Amino acid sequence: MPATVEQAIHARWAESPSLLALLPVERVSTGLAHGGSLPYATITREKCRTLCRTNAGDALDEILLRIDVWHDCYDAGRAILDAVIAAFDRSRFGLSGESRVTRMCRSDDFALQHGDGLWQFSVFFSLQAYLASGV
Repeated sequence: MPATVEQAIHARWAESPSLLALLPVERVSTGLAHGGSLPYATITREKCRTLCRTNAGDALDEILLRIDVWHDCYDAGRAILDAVIAAFDRSRFGLSGESRVTRMCRSDDFALQHGDGLWQFSVFFSLQAYLASGV
């Protein structure tokens, strides 16, 4: 099982025929991507805060995650973003050990065309992750 939320998203992307048909997982990176050919996607952890920590070391974290799709064609980029939302909105999944994402919900999305014509499609997800002690 993946150890981090970002690794879990990569793994779920790799298992999704609809996402793979639009954008291969090899074109998805964590953090900032620099250049490269279009299209591609990036996963960025915007914020993380601990909501609760037990004496045993377990924790419940709230994570704000952003997935950006970069494309030169509006319709194709929007199709990828819609597939990302369909695959991840209102989902939950396991992490390593007993840790798991208990809730992943879309909180916002937008499309922006930059001055050079490049389209940026962004979706924000709010997650709650239970992190078992020892993680």
